[in-house]
Amino acid sequence: MNVRCLPLSVIPWIALGAPALAEPNPAAPPSPPPTADNAAAADATPATLDARLQALELDLEDLRGENEDLRSELADVKAQHLANRPAAPLNALNPQITAFLNGAMRLDDRPVLTPGGIAINERAFLRTAEFDFRAAVDPYADAVAILAIEDEAGEGFGAELEEAYLVLKRLPLLESAPLGLKLKIGRFRAPLGSANRLHLHDLPWTTRPLAISRLLGSENGEFFESGWNPVGVDAELILPELIPGVVMEVNADLVDGGSIAVAEGAHDHPGYVGRYNLFFTAADAHDVNLGVSGYYQPGAHRAGVLALDALYSWKPAVAGEFRSFVLGGELFYADRKFLDETGAEQRAKPLAGFAFAQLQLSWHTYLGARYEYAQELDDDTVATHGAAGYLSYYTSEFLRFRVGYERRFSDLPADDGRDSLFAEISVVFGSHPTEPYWVHR
Repeated sequence: MNVRCLPLSVIPWIALGAPALAEPNPAAPPSPPPTADNAAAADATPATLDARLQALELDLEDLRGENEDLRSELADVKAQHLANRPAAPLNALNPQITAFLNGAMRLDDRPVLTPGGIAINERAFLRTAEFDFRAAVDPYADAVAILAIEDEAGEGFGAELEEAYLVLKRLPLLESAPLGLKLKIGRFRAPLGSANRLHLHDLPWTTRPLAISRLLGSENGEFFESGWNPVGVDAELILPELIPGVVMEVNADLVDGGSIAVAEGAHDHPGYVGRYNLFFTAADAHDVNLGVSGYYQPGAHRAGVLALDALYSWKPAVAGEFRSFVLGGELFYADRKFLDETGAEQRAKPLAGFAFAQLQLSWHTYLGARYEYAQELDDDTVATHGAAGYLSYYTSEFLRFRVGYERRFSDLPADDGRDSLFAEISVVFGSHPTEPYWVHR
């Protein structure tokens, strides 16, 4: 067996390292002996931890309290939102419905004929039964439909859609209504003058003024329903307030031409209606309303109407529960071209108007008078005057009785010197109606 010999130079190094390899690992240095400071530090460590835990517990309680406060505030906000949110309308599933019945009887000292030649003197009539339907379509629009069943001068009853229109309260694209814009689309009583927009049951008189029945339109004369209700679009704006307390409104209409009496049924061109209205209250008791309006239809059968209207209403602010006074009137001027019986073109410029006053005597009783004047539509040299007085009695806002007397003076022999007595009754049932402007209670 061969044994390798180490070099002599390595042996001394091994001899020196052998004792070191033979010694065990030195032990960890011993802990210093306990002192007073070390004991205090050892005692303080658990106390510090407890304090921190207690502080964290307090912070957690604070966070829980803040969370409860936030929940309470959120609940309050939800409650306020629910309280401020408009309640669901009563007509969400059914429209608001109101029915109006109006009947009248007349006694005359001579025969009275309608434009169609039917005698109506010494007779009683259920002049109209109107059914008013109103509902909110959605947040953008409301809808109105008024169906009238009218007495056709004693020759039976005919159904007519008196008004049916949609009111856009704000524009869907803009999500707003600039200047309070309202668009009325459909069939409606046009804003030409003031009284034309009233229905038969809302009039302060038994008969329509001659200015409305003759210039604007009527099938059976002023004793029955008259006025102008075209199909079209009406835009109503409220102008910015230039004078404090003065409200100004503007109407602009595009309507079917020819349906107005001065146009004689010529539907070859559209018609245009415009109205400016100003309203203000003085001394908390005096209301003044002034309006100017007009109609124009171009074309071969050109026709135009200019109308002025004024209304003053007095209602005492103190101790005036059953007293009021109303004074008003309208003036119409028309300019029209038409064909006579021979086919020749003619032109007429009839003038018509009326003035009225009404005094409220008590909660139930109103005393009124009216004077009127009208030139014939085809011959402005022939005119008729009329003077009338009325006494209206309300048992409630749902039932009204009225009696009246009228005297005619005319260039037409059949109407000159005619005396007439009227008796009228109006009944309302269903949803509570809006009372007309001349009723103060």
